[in-house]
Amino acid sequence: MGVLVAAIALTATACGGGGGGAAGGQAAGSTFTYALSGLPTSLDPADYQGDPSRNVGFELGSSLFRWGTEKLDKAGCDVLANVDQLEGELADTHERSEDGKSVKVTLRDATSAAGNKLTSADVKWTIDRLVALKVGTPTTLMQDVADYAADPIKVVDDKTFEIVMDNPSAMDTAILTWAQFRILDSTEVKKHVTEADPWGKEYVAKNSATFGPWTQKPEDFVAGDRLTLSRNPNYPGERGDVEKLVFLSVPDASSRAQLVSTGNANYGTGLQYEQYAQLKSTPGVEVQTCVSADRIPLVLNAADPVLGKPEVRQAFSLAIDRKTIVDAVYRGFNKPSRYGLSQAYGIEHTAEGTYAHDVDKAKELLADAGVGATSITLHISPARPGPEAEQIAILLKDQLAKVGVEVKIQTVASATEINTIFHDGNFQALLYLEPPAVADPYYSVFLYNSSFSKLNTFGYANAELDAVARRIGALSPGPERDELAKEASELQVAYPGLIYLVDRDFVHAVRTGFTNYQHAPNGEMFVHTLKRG
Repeated sequence: MGVLVAAIALTATACGGGGGGAAGGQAAGSTFTYALSGLPTSLDPADYQGDPSRNVGFELGSSLFRWGTEKLDKAGCDVLANVDQLEGELADTHERSEDGKSVKVTLRDATSAAGNKLTSADVKWTIDRLVALKVGTPTTLMQDVADYAADPIKVVDDKTFEIVMDNPSAMDTAILTWAQFRILDSTEVKKHVTEADPWGKEYVAKNSATFGPWTQKPEDFVAGDRLTLSRNPNYPGERGDVEKLVFLSVPDASSRAQLVSTGNANYGTGLQYEQYAQLKSTPGVEVQTCVSADRIPLVLNAADPVLGKPEVRQAFSLAIDRKTIVDAVYRGFNKPSRYGLSQAYGIEHTAEGTYAHDVDKAKELLADAGVGATSITLHISPARPGPEAEQIAILLKDQLAKVGVEVKIQTVASATEINTIFHDGNFQALLYLEPPAVADPYYSVFLYNSSFSKLNTFGYANAELDAVARRIGALSPGPERDELAKEASELQVAYPGLIYLVDRDFVHAVRTGFTNYQHAPNGEMFVHTLKRG
């Protein structure tokens, strides 16, 4: 209870004088309190520490582009925005060249909280910094997803620059919505660089230094514990009524749920599904369920002499009763995976492209592959995909036993450990989470299942799928792209790379009292847009 009491005390302090948002039954005010499972130890976008960095980073904003969800039904809650539905945030206009190998971007007038004007030099310095520091996800997005040139930003003048690519890409601007691409105030950061620290990492670790809707002082950030953001008076974009955004680190999910239930937090992330179900009937709390491209897959290592056989992988898929898993684990939330691509993309599929549950067929395929009774070790972690991992693993153990496969469950505690096991390819089978940085069919096909992705650590290769993936990546949304995405999805059902089990929703437990939620396809809140009432 110590964490919860401390969190309530911090919240009460943060809410004093501002009305406390909608929390605690008070009149709607100007502070929004956001309870997370943890906070990063650094604000530097080059120092990514998982979900805490993601949550904070998206709220800091300062991106060149954002998802235009305000034009969609329920502001994107019921349908994912696609890569043609982007709006400028710091970008004012953008135009592609005829050959598709460059995008000319004009910046809007913007000023950082430190009073420095946004220029193309800030954009180039920010991107050059990510490249020089070899930052993982941005590097993958630029090099492998959008096919940026090695030196991708060419400054034209103070307000204009070009993004240069080796090949045309439908993802050229969409990747820049990812939080690690937030544009830094290079004028301010450069005041603090040294020969030993040419990219100002020590300064950026404690200072947001952006052109986004929020600002903070070093004393507002207690690494790993709490962060208070205040309105940036120079922010040029539209914003709502929240004056302060307070992030609290509350590691225990029950404590986060209680903070929301009692009104001492406006929002709590990463709750257990039984807690979401309970909060549905809690006065003053709204549980929002929105579409997501996040999925939970079973990963089988193709380097294993048995698990690498296509017939075996298909047999595993057929042996799994996905509906039973979802019904048993998720309290009415989420959906059983049906296709090789997320249902959130809205692509129609044939029966052949739909996952089936057929124990007899699974046994037949295993026999054809010369596989008798066998055993595998399944690595799981409550950190990824979540606390439901053990329940899913037990159900998988029971279902696969019916086709002669013994499952030995190996639990690892931390997100770092399960991620290391995955990235090293040091496993037979593993339960994981696929949360695409950019929710798009190409990204989802490419991310783990193409042989040319760095995240395909399990040795799966399908030349036909690779060819289709590359074609999808070069096309804008439309019928031709949808047909190719359908083809890729069906290939993944017939010749499984990842075996998808669950299509997850974004579930948000929020206090009532705010409106104008913008449901971006990355699932973030964007508190600066919220309005009272």
